[in-house]
Amino acid sequence: MMKSKYYLGLLVLMIISGCSAQQFPNEIKVTYLASSRGLYKDIELTKQKISVLENRTSENRTEVVMPKDEWEALLKRCEALPDQTEGFDSEKLSIDAAIGSTLTIKGIDDSKEMVFKIDYSNVPELFEPLINQILALSETVE
Repeated sequence: MMKSKYYLGLLVLMIISGCSAQQFPNEIKVTYLASSRGLYKDIELTKQKISVLENRTSENRTEVVMPKDEWEALLKRCEALPDQTEGFDSEKLSIDAAIGSTLTIKGIDDSKEMVFKIDYSNVPELFEPLINQILALSETVE
């Protein structure tokens, strides 16, 4: 009887904590890096924090706490992305005026990693909500 209460309690705890069969584990890291001659943005997002580095010669990152509702919205947008970038127009990145950026979504345990090369100024429609949220979150860091 005691074991069944333990397992029932464990099951309830898993349901409450949001344990589900998602594409990504709950602990992931989202990194967005955009770089050109006049622009540098290195944004790292985790469940715990928003971290921004805006000067490529500095090692001092500015950080703030990640709001829980923003993190949950970010995870939903990450889950909506395809597993690969086949079919995306990468020729736009070869144009000299294009600002290259890289979106990396990585599980903390390195079991799942997705990397997308994107034109910073011409974000594909599929990525636009996610990139806009990442940039908006980076603006909250002073």
